[in-house]
Amino acid sequence: MIPSKSLRKIISKRRKIKLERYAWSKEFEKKIFDIVFLDGSKKTTLKEIFKNGYNIGNCLLTAHYVATILQDSSICTGKVEILKGTKNSEHGDHVWIETEDYIIDTTLMITINKSDVYAKFYKKDYTIVPNFSPADLNYECESYSKKNYPEEYFYSLYKVEYGE
Repeated sequence: MIPSKSLRKIISKRRKIKLERYAWSKEFEKKIFDIVFLDGSKKTTLKEIFKNGYNIGNCLLTAHYVATILQDSSICTGKVEILKGTKNSEHGDHVWIETEDYIIDTTLMITINKSDVYAKFYKKDYTIVPNFSPADLNYECESYSKKNYPEEYFYSLYKVEYGE
């Protein structure tokens, strides 16, 4: 099973909510999994990233890759109540994608309509604009930098757009 699906089930059970109903459709999942990028000198698909669980804890990078194929989307950062206490989000810090009508979470592989009751779990602090192209980073680089140089890592990756 894809680790995101397992995480979604664990959170659903622990929080007594039904996240499974927001799971990505097979068509959307295929569209995401078909994204190809260079990871160093190797071509990788997002399918490989998701199957190995590398998207978990690397929400900024994964959101950036997915947002590249979505029209009129933005990358948001803030707190997600249902992720608080998880290994990679002790305080609920998270990055996700928003369109006009939806929240797209690349960690849990869910899409929630903004008018839905579960959308309240996503508290946006900022909309961010990445200062990097998909070729600038890979998942190993993101994990190392985030762990060892968190302040420099986040400042170097995006500029914050205020006023929302």
